[in-house]
Amino acid sequence: MQEAREFEVTIVDSKEIHELPRGWPPERLQAVLARLEVDGVSDDEAPEMAPLALQDLDVDDASDVVLEVIFGDRMRPGVRQNLIPDLREDRPWDEFAEISQQADIFEAVVLLQRAFPHEFGKPDALSMRVRFATGSASAAAWLDAPTPDAGLLLRILAGGMDDRAVLRRLFEESLAGEQFPEAASILWRAVRQESPTSEREFALISSHQWLEPLADTGRFSTRAWPDAAAEDGD
Repeated sequence: MQEAREFEVTIVDSKEIHELPRGWPPERLQAVLARLEVDGVSDDEAPEMAPLALQDLDVDDASDVVLEVIFGDRMRPGVRQNLIPDLREDRPWDEFAEISQQADIFEAVVLLQRAFPHEFGKPDALSMRVRFATGSASAAAWLDAPTPDAGLLLRILAGGMDDRAVLRRLFEESLAGEQFPEAASILWRAVRQESPTSEREFALISSHQWLEPLADTGRFSTRAWPDAAAEDGD
């Protein structure tokens, strides 16, 4: 396991969002339209036409089409059928056992809510800007990696949460250990931003259950390490 390094963390801001950036790009909307045998729709028209085309089906059939387009053979038909009625519940992605599929379930509800606004609640997630400062050269290199380690980011974030937080309760061993295989699925988006300071800034998106304990947090200090090996530079 990597030796832990010290991080100073600032939660710059936190806001609720109702869709993911590029969650429904034109090619994915066109796949929905093709499944519904609707052709001749331009990419510019697809965001409006896909929900309209779904309205020609009943809600359950439309849900099955959207889930099939999103998951393909990653979700068995029987699992899709069991999931369909749950999509109309509050934050169904949080209740789905397969964490790697939670973000995609969120996106399914995004499109279905556009098509059937009276049947589906408006989906919500948290977008958070976070700045990390460190005096360690190796820790800075971890954050500057082309794809920063999700386990590292979650270990840092967990340092600002109390023991009641869902992340800490469910993943105590992973947070304290060498590997956190679920980390990349828990962080739906983690994009490094340009920062006006020497601090590293990230835009993070995930569900309320994972990030909400930090929503009202200002600053905190913690020690953390990545899953992957990294060369020390101190």
